[in-house]
Amino acid sequence: MESQSIRGAPMRVLHAGGPQRRTRSPFAAALRIGALAAALALLIAVSASASFQFIGMWGESGEGVGQFNSPDGVATDRAGNVYVADTFNNRIQVFDPAGAYIKTLGGPGSGDGQFSSPIGVDVDSEGDVYVADGSNNRIEVFNPDGEFVAKWGSPGSGDGQFGVPFDVAVDSAGNSFVADADNNRIQKFDSAGEFVTKWGRFGTGHGQFKAPFAVETDPEDNVYVADTQNNRIQKFDSSGEFLDQWGSTGTGEGQFKSPRDVATDADGNVYVVDTLNNRIQVFDPSGEFLEQWGSSGSEGGQFHFAAGVAVGLLGNVYVTETFPNNRVQVFGEPPPTIPELTEWVEELGLPKGIENSLEAKLDGVQKALEAERTGGAVCGKLSALVAQIEALSGKKIAAEDAAELIAGIEATSASLGCSG
Repeated sequence: MESQSIRGAPMRVLHAGGPQRRTRSPFAAALRIGALAAALALLIAVSASASFQFIGMWGESGEGVGQFNSPDGVATDRAGNVYVADTFNNRIQVFDPAGAYIKTLGGPGSGDGQFSSPIGVDVDSEGDVYVADGSNNRIEVFNPDGEFVAKWGSPGSGDGQFGVPFDVAVDSAGNSFVADADNNRIQKFDSAGEFVTKWGRFGTGHGQFKAPFAVETDPEDNVYVADTQNNRIQKFDSSGEFLDQWGSTGTGEGQFKSPRDVATDADGNVYVVDTLNNRIQVFDPSGEFLEQWGSSGSEGGQFHFAAGVAVGLLGNVYVTETFPNNRVQVFGEPPPTIPELTEWVEELGLPKGIENSLEAKLDGVQKALEAERTGGAVCGKLSALVAQIEALSGKKIAAEDAAELIAGIEATSASLGCSG
């Protein structure tokens, strides 16, 4: 398989749903739309609900940059960068949201900063990277520059020991939760790696597990566990008190065959890798089924042993597949419309002069679209708008807000065929 970039234009992927004050469904980076008329209709419309669409993919079998040997866990940071646990290459590879390679963490071994079958990965709000170093039975932590800073764990069943840590998740307070798979439990550690508590044992009851392969936290610091061999998702509070569960064995909506990973978005929706059913299922925070996609195969939008899932900023969903596909796929919803971009600007609470200036430019784009003018009439205006926001970023506009807005504009621009 050839490695593919997501699209020709550069892409930033940001907070699910745009600025976090938004509560509606998130929008993701766009596909290029074949027919311009369809793109115009989409962008002029105020809003439309749509299922997740295949956006693109990257990766192939190998040991080189951007190649994988059974990639497993995946995570994103606040800038939208994507971290992939390249398990049998014993490394973490980092990419930008469009799949362009940035850097590598680790290498084979048992020393500090080395890995033996890293399985899970997460990134905290400060950009520190946590890795479940499976066969070394430990958690390793790296700073945002990729430098090793801490580790804890050893083989065993005692507090702070692991029987193959499959996954790690970090909450808003810096606590980490580890899916201690062979010990059938979740362990919680504080920000310094000190043991706090644990819960779970082998079984099928509430709070019991059969091979918990994945753990995730949501914006409220609830903890979700992919209870893989019980074919269910269990939900707990941050101290391990059981809250809810859903799932059973099968192929229907809300049923699973080996749920392998779980992720949440900014609205608390839950995404599950339903591995042997070759699909992703999405649920609301109470476990109500929302949607699903995927089938068996190696084409875009198909899966063969999907392993990891992460929700990027602006709502893109990243899915890893192990052998033989050895790749990362990206899914998302249509780009924001011009009226929606205008609404984002209004929600940012900017100084009035800046808000009026940005809204005037967006209004000019909307009028050009309504008059069916394309090319430079639209692309130039959108490009100028991005340049203005970049100049104000970190000054008059908070850097994170600026990045969110730029992501939406670039997605809209790409859908119209504007070059990067």
